[in-house]
Order: sequence, then C-alpha cells, then structure tokens
Amino acid sequence: MANANTVKYRIPFFTVGILFAFWGILGLIDQSNVPYIGYQEDGNNTVIRVYPGTPAASAGLKKGDYIRSIGGISVEDTSALLRRGRARIGETRSFLVERREQAGEAPVTKSVDITYANLPARSMALSDAEVLIGLCFVACGLTACLKAPARSATLLALAGICMGLVFFAGPHISSFFVRMLAGSIQILVVFLGFAFLLHYMLETPKPKRFLQWKHARKIIYAPAVLMVLFVVFQIVLEPRATSGLNQMNNILFGLFFVAYFGCAAAAMIHTYAKATPQERAAYGLNIALAGSLIGLLPVTIAALIGTVAPKLVLPGGDFYFLTLILIPISLTAGMLRQSRAL
Repeated sequence: MANANTVKYRIPFFTVGILFAFWGILGLIDQSNVPYIGYQEDGNNTVIRVYPGTPAASAGLKKGDYIRSIGGISVEDTSALLRRGRARIGETRSFLVERREQAGEAPVTKSVDITYANLPARSMALSDAEVLIGLCFVACGLTACLKAPARSATLLALAGICMGLVFFAGPHISSFFVRMLAGSIQILVVFLGFAFLLHYMLETPKPKRFLQWKHARKIIYAPAVLMVLFVVFQIVLEPRATSGLNQMNNILFGLFFVAYFGCAAAAMIHTYAKATPQERAAYGLNIALAGSLIGLLPVTIAALIGTVAPKLVLPGGDFYFLTLILIPISLTAGMLRQSRAL
C-alpha cells in the first residue's frame, strides 16, 4: 500500500497525467487534418527515402534531392518557417531541390510541385500506436504513484507521465506564440522524463553507489536541462537553420537519446547482475530487465546509427518505437512486485 509521502503527490500527478492524455487524444482527433506528402530526410534537408505511391513520389521527388526551399521559403529561414501555417490538405507547394542526375555531375536546380494529401492508413495506424504507447506510459506512471512506495514510485510516475508526452503530437495551434509556448513546455517535460527514467533505474530496488556521489543528481539532470535551454534558445532567437546547425542538432539529440537510454539499460543490467536469484524474483527484476532491454535497445541502436550515419535507412525503422510500450508495462509490473517485497 502507498504511504503518506506518495499520497500527497497523487492529486497533482493525476491532474497533469489526465491533461497530457487529453492533449494526446486531441491530437489523435486532429489526424484527419494533418497533411502528408511521403518522404523522409536526414535532418539536414537531404531526401533519404521517398515512399512509393505518395504525393512526393508522384510529383517526382527523388532520393538524394537536397531541398533548398518549400513554398518559396528557404529551409534556412527559421523565422519564416516557424510562422508559416500548416499546409492544408489539397494545397500544392513548390519544393526547390538540388539534384545530381549522375554521380560526379554538378547539381541542377529543379522545382517539384507536391500536393498535400490526407494521412494514409499506414501513417494513421502508426499515429494511433504512438498515442496508445503514450497513454500506456501515463497510465503506468499513475499506477506506480497509486500503488507503490514513495521514492521509487515518484520517480517512475514522473518518468511515465513526462515520457508519455513524447508520443502526443497534440492538436494544431494557429497562434504562433501559443504554438511556441506549448512546444517549449513539451520539450522541457520530455527531456526531464529521460532524466527521471535514468534516476529511477539507479534508485530501484536499491540505490546504486553512484547516487552517493556529491554531484550525482546534477550529473543525471544537468544534460537534460542544458538540452532544454539549447532548444529554447533556438526557438526564441530563431537562428538560420544552416547545414552546420542542422548537423550539430542531429549529433546533440542523437547523443542525448543514446546516453540516457544506454545508461538506463546499463543500470538495469547492473541491478540484475548484482541481485541474487531470490531478489530477482522478489523484486520483479526478470520482467523489468526483459521489458527494458527489448524496449530500449531498438530505439537506442537506431538513434546511434542515425547520429553516425544519418543517410542510412534502417529496414523497418518506422516500427522500432513500438517496442517502447514494454518499458512502462515491465517497470510498473516490477515496481508492484517490489512494493510487496519491501
């Protein structure tokens, strides 16, 4: 049964969790208005994949095209891009691209007119899955808050609620100021969610020796806070999205995900290795380890590859995130078993 320290957090946790879930559901309802053209780029405006049968493929966009502008706005003009409204379904925008017809030739500039369409059934299904995973993170976080001991439960609840927001796109907001404000808050919450998850892995079922270090918690949370400040800095100052800035963003984000997910997985493996067979059963470490590794490894490996080889398209990469649903389920199951053992 939860103790008094946990009870005092229930109302704010449940309030925030319900608000986040509502935000995700609103985004799900808005899916019918989300425009789609059907290509993937490497984070630096180079097309690395064009999905067959999509508006991009029909218009002639090709793998390797470097996009210079969209609808007359340079891809480096951050200010104009942020303020431009979302494309309407049926709207046509001209993509100015640089293309090398053959290797070694100088690039030629081409204009590709692409008409935005509704999300296809495949993308709709993946969006539905994202919201389902987000709701699972929030629900499992609230379950931990409701049922388990204070310190570990609080960390798991914070991790679940915050990381649930990763999967919630939310509805489209017309106001530029409100859209940027909501985006900044979401970035803050999500990045802290990664730190809460790592802290939880280091805390349960018994605190790791690392937490006894004087600056241990600063080490856990400082990178997340710095990343938030870095992103908000870009939102506020709107620097031009040059190739150098894009590449730096790709590297920093990739390293952030790999570091937090990798350290969380390492902490869970360390916990399992140090525990006795009796402790593994009593603390639910078997299911927690299996769920954590299966949930974390695909996206961690994909993030690492995306950082060092951003132009590489991984087979089935669109589906790797689906394994993340195992993380809240397995950790919450282990937490509930742990709460009965302690």
